[in-house]
Amino acid sequence: MRLISPKTSICAFLVVLGVIFLSVCACAGQISAAEEQHINPEIPVSFAQSSGTGATQLATAERVSVLQISASDKDGSTTVEISLSGRASFSSFTLPDPLRLVLDIEGAVLQSRPDPILINDGIIHRVRVGQFNPSIVRVVFDLSRVTSYTVVQTEDKPDVICVSFPKRVTGVEFFERDGRAEAVISGEGSLQYETLSLSGPPRIVVDLPGAVLASDAIEMPVSHPQVTCVRASQFQPDTVRVVLDLVKATTYSVSTSSDRPGEVVVDLGYRILGAEFSGDEKSTTVDVVSSGNPEVKFMVLAVPHRIVMDFENSTLDTTERVIPVGDGVVERIRLAQHSPMTVRAVLDLNYYAGHSTAVDPTGRGPKVEVFKSPIAKTVIVIDPGHGGMDPGAIGPTGLQEKAVVLDISKKVATQLQAMGAEVVLTRSDDVSVTLPERVKAASNVRADAFISIHANASRTGEPTGTETLYSGTVSMSRVLAESVQAALVSQIGQVDRGARERNDLMVIREAKCPACLVEVVFMSNLKEELLLLDPAFRQKAAQGITTGIMSYFQWRKDRQSQVSGGRDEKLPVTRDDAILPADNRAQSKEVVQPEEQSGSGEQPQSGDQSQPEDQSQSVDQSQPEEQLHPEDLSEPDDESRPDDMP
Repeated sequence: MRLISPKTSICAFLVVLGVIFLSVCACAGQISAAEEQHINPEIPVSFAQSSGTGATQLATAERVSVLQISASDKDGSTTVEISLSGRASFSSFTLPDPLRLVLDIEGAVLQSRPDPILINDGIIHRVRVGQFNPSIVRVVFDLSRVTSYTVVQTEDKPDVICVSFPKRVTGVEFFERDGRAEAVISGEGSLQYETLSLSGPPRIVVDLPGAVLASDAIEMPVSHPQVTCVRASQFQPDTVRVVLDLVKATTYSVSTSSDRPGEVVVDLGYRILGAEFSGDEKSTTVDVVSSGNPEVKFMVLAVPHRIVMDFENSTLDTTERVIPVGDGVVERIRLAQHSPMTVRAVLDLNYYAGHSTAVDPTGRGPKVEVFKSPIAKTVIVIDPGHGGMDPGAIGPTGLQEKAVVLDISKKVATQLQAMGAEVVLTRSDDVSVTLPERVKAASNVRADAFISIHANASRTGEPTGTETLYSGTVSMSRVLAESVQAALVSQIGQVDRGARERNDLMVIREAKCPACLVEVVFMSNLKEELLLLDPAFRQKAAQGITTGIMSYFQWRKDRQSQVSGGRDEKLPVTRDDAILPADNRAQSKEVVQPEEQSGSGEQPQSGDQSQPEDQSQSVDQSQPEEQLHPEDLSEPDDESRPDDMP
């Protein structure tokens, strides 16, 4: 029996052990290769390559060198460029635990091994590169979170492989600045967005495609009347979703701005909380209550009369949409969400005599003071002189007084009606009306004032100017005449001939109410006749007469308030110069020269009786046809008012 030496046994054992070790290594290598070929299906990837149809190109026979790897930020998106000495194919996949993106460049070699590139942008921690095996250079992206990516190799740059990542969303904040609420989504670069509203419960959803949330999911409770919570998460690998949980459904806007790059703003706007009102004998004040001071656009509309206020960047946060007022000037206040970010407040008026606006110093919204008209519910008779067979004065160019004064009278009537007065025209057409019928018209309607409108004339063409006549036999006629005279002269800028007493004119002498006769200008003067031919001048004249009438009734209202201590009582109808304003009492009474007799067509009382009875016509008490300005025609006369409210 031959014995085996211990030395030989040891050698045999080592050989067997070596065989076993090599077998284990080979098996382990196969498992590692199998793991590294696994692609994470949750991460989308897109390729743009110059040739080939698959994500992986076949290796080329010729080796290329990796020359440089660089990282840059382009509009909030990180791009890594791998520069080669020539074209090469590649493959990419992801590995978990830790999360990595692997890019294998086939048929490539490294001349030297570069240091890792630190990025730390919230998506990529760093980029590492190494020679994985003799024919593959491996580039590894250590990721901070799941993300999509794009690998691009183009025809114009076949030696460059670009790996691009989505834009980064860095956070979400909620603010209320000066009563205006907004959620601000912050990110890198210009973010795209899509919005939708959800119910049950109510929510505002903003999706940001092509973006990655560079932080963990956000859930931020909010203490606000409209919003309870703001949430943000990675809805899909390449989409960030931001959700605003609402107390109740509301309108909103979403926008980006070059002034605030990298931000998407969800604007809830100012909140319109309702409307309040108060009033006195001169005006009604409407206060639209807001959480701040939004920009307000005002419109005044007619047919029917309304003041419209559009509150920009605002949402309606009240269930009280109609607030009754009914104080004579403001009938009601209506509120509505006119458009997604515009609240419209409409003041329905019985008439319009003007308004003013002011900002509430407490920041609760604008105040609108709607003026009450001193002529509201008063009855005013406007008497266009002459008419029919009586042309009145005829100017050098042939212009007839009856036509001019009818046009001015209609304009005055329209303006007075717009401010709440009941207006009666003694004629609204080219018809003859006797002097007694004109006086009777005022008595029949128990008029509060009578204004006869004429154009003056003289035997020569030299006299010019404006004058207003009144009779000393009728209480407060002088105040009316002086008020109209002052306003008319101020408006048309002609020579002021003053307010004059004339007791020989029937229409103002026999009236049972304050009355005056206005001589606008001289028809017999060529320059002033040419003024009367101008529609703009006639409009100004009408406005002056209207302003004067308003001034008279305001004076009367103020005086009445003083006499009655605020009670609604009428002044006694007695002549008393003591009630005239001081500046009116100081005016002197001028005597009219014979050559400057009024062109009113009236003669002394005896002449008045010579009018033939068969010439009298029934007095036209119908309302004049409204002459609306173009801007008043912006909305139809429809009780539903479709254009001022949705």
